[in-house]
Amino acid sequence: MRIVLLIAPLVLLPVIGCERHNESASPPGAQKAPPSASDKRTVSLRPESLPYIVVREVQPEVIAGAITAPARVDFRAQAISTAGTVVAGRVSKVYVQAGDRIKAGAPLATLVSSEAAQMRADYTRAEAELARADDHLRRQLEMQRTGVGLEIERVEAETQLKQADTELERSRDFLRLLGEGSAGEVVVRAPIDSTVLKAHVSTGAAVGPGSPLFDLGEPSAAWIIADVFEKDLLLVEKGAKAVIELASFPDPIRGHVVGESAAIQTELRRASVFIEADNPKIPLRPGMYARVTIEASAPSRIMLPTAAVLIKDGRETVVYVETAPGRFEARPVQVGQAREGLTPVLKGLSGGERVVVGGALLIDGEAAMLL
Repeated sequence: MRIVLLIAPLVLLPVIGCERHNESASPPGAQKAPPSASDKRTVSLRPESLPYIVVREVQPEVIAGAITAPARVDFRAQAISTAGTVVAGRVSKVYVQAGDRIKAGAPLATLVSSEAAQMRADYTRAEAELARADDHLRRQLEMQRTGVGLEIERVEAETQLKQADTELERSRDFLRLLGEGSAGEVVVRAPIDSTVLKAHVSTGAAVGPGSPLFDLGEPSAAWIIADVFEKDLLLVEKGAKAVIELASFPDPIRGHVVGESAAIQTELRRASVFIEADNPKIPLRPGMYARVTIEASAPSRIMLPTAAVLIKDGRETVVYVETAPGRFEARPVQVGQAREGLTPVLKGLSGGERVVVGGALLIDGEAAMLL
């Protein structure tokens, strides 16, 4: 007689996986229903595995963020002026060049102009006409007092005096606009303390009336213009603190946001954010390049350690949520940009839920074995 020993293989199950119906409870011949999507995302761990998992209840919180952007120093629009002349002429001398800092009244250029000579001659003639008309009126008044003058001649003399006075005032206004000089010479001077931004003329150049000769900027009215991406503009508020790093300054300077442009640069998808230095005495020079860090104001977000957020198949982002003791569900979420080891969750989680913040990869590996 032979004795046959049958040894059943021993199967170790480290994880009691996705919940399934008891196959023995199914009637003979019945088809097994495929697992639902929620069943596929649920994993149950044995008690021995739980010490390797860290679960935390999450709540929305405000995290101070920052936006970093390239920037430059420039003049405010209202701090830029143009120096020019009201007459046509030819430039005989240029005293300044771009980049020069000048005081109010400093000479910028000298012009030679026949129109200027004519205007000064007209003023001298108007002065003489006024003196003659005044003398004529005095004679008429004296004649009328002695009884030999006519009323109509006195009235005519008064009218001529008024006309001569009006003509002299008109000529004086032209000379004020013309500026200093004698005969056909015109000296163009700086209207304010300023920096020469651009010279539009050189010695020997012919200019017309109203032609801009120099672009001037007020040094104390320079500010920093940061180019911020369109998607970050919602995080920038007026008054937000900023740190400005300039290559020519050994230490960063502090500032604050005073406004932003209404238009977006189409190609770069950036907008200008205007920043003032907290210390107005800092010598900013237009054309300087800088890098700014702006304090961002973000709404309350649930923040998770970056290691708790998993990417599935290169396209889906999930976290594991504890739905019952030892039971975890893969939850699709939408996340923002990670900063300093924390990732903001934009959609998919609510305050009060318990999320796996440590050991998520262990659960994900066990879940993959059950598929």
